Amino acid sequence: MTKMYHNALVGIFASFACLSACTPEGQTTQKNTIEKQGGGEIPQEKPKKVAIEADRKYNDIARLIAGMPAEEGSTVQKHAETATWKQYAKGADAQWENMNKNKLPKMQAWAGEELKEINQKGGTLFYPFGGADFLHAATFFPAFDEVVMMGLEPIGNMPDFDKVAQKGALPTYFNSIQISLRTILQYSFFRTIDMANDFKGRVSADVDGTLPVLLLFLERTNHRIINYEQVAIGAEGKLIKASESTDKNAYKGTKILYRREANPDEVKTLYYFSVNLDNGSVTEGKLGLGKHKELKAYIESLQISATYLKSASYLMYLGDFTMIRDMILAKSPYLLQDDSGMPLVNFTAGKHKWDLTFFGVYAGPISLFSSRWQQDMKLAYQKKEQVRPLPFGIGYQFAQGTSNLMLAKKK
Repeated sequence: MTKMYHNALVGIFASFACLSACTPEGQTTQKNTIEKQGGGEIPQEKPKKVAIEADRKYNDIARLIAGMPAEEGSTVQKHAETATWKQYAKGADAQWENMNKNKLPKMQAWAGEELKEINQKGGTLFYPFGGADFLHAATFFPAFDEVVMMGLEPIGNMPDFDKVAQKGALPTYFNSIQISLRTILQYSFFRTIDMANDFKGRVSADVDGTLPVLLLFLERTNHRIINYEQVAIGAEGKLIKASESTDKNAYKGTKILYRREANPDEVKTLYYFSVNLDNGSVTEGKLGLGKHKELKAYIESLQISATYLKSASYLMYLGDFTMIRDMILAKSPYLLQDDSGMPLVNFTAGKHKWDLTFFGVYAGPISLFSSRWQQDMKLAYQKKEQVRPLPFGIGYQFAQGTSNLMLAKKK
């Protein structure tokens, strides 16, 4: 998950500190060292250079999964030369064509204008209930140093394509990846019922979690992966290597160091944790937030710069999710959400005071969530002076002209 960065330098320093405590094991000899200037607001202490070891095999694997051409010397070059992969890559490009030509440029331009203030500050983005949706996190918050994502879906393991090929399972693997993207690229969200199949080895035994899609999104959004490891939330919410955790109930996470292609000196961190965020029940064998003190401590330790909520199944409308709702409201200086995140009343009559900007159109929930209609939201959208355009579709009401977003800035 994350710690918040008061500015970009503090954020990078924090990432380096965690890396020094959690260095990936089993690295190949194909490594290079990135020197990054660490530092921050530390009294009487000069910034120090911290060496970050980059293992290229992770970026090579990510490009293979993304259907993007192998770079010279790729560790998985032979798999990129197969007819199976070439056919997959052709389909992957077609799958992304509309997104790259139409929707992504609109979202990027909108974020550059409407989220400019947030991105100038950067820091830590908290994205619960988001599954593997790094795509929208990176599009709306490109300048953030750290992204912390949470969902019920398992974290998954780094694929060994030699073993996948030996089993003759490459076609099934790549088909599974394409299937897993069918709704998010078309509609902007993952369907929970689909993720239960797509990320739990039921389509392909080798796609056992969200990791492959996270890698794919990183590459397709013009990032480069520096390193990867699995971590766990240990005592008092501290992150440790997953291999060092002895607690059977410890929540595990994926940690990926990456940078934007255009910024070779930059180091960012992406975390994805497979967790249960309800107050106390046990879901899919996972303890709820109220019963898992380490998870609670970890979230409380995060210095959140902004929270993003999209297609969140209206869970925080329910009494079972009041703990995570209240933590988000208390810790977030900014919050961007569609109406499936939290009811409007939390921002207009709650403990904290907010400046609100509405975008798009409030068409109400889709039929599946019809009981989540908000009359106060409808009235807010009737005040045209506080509603701004939304030039793309997003969320459950994914058609352009029916979607909504709300930006809340804490007073």
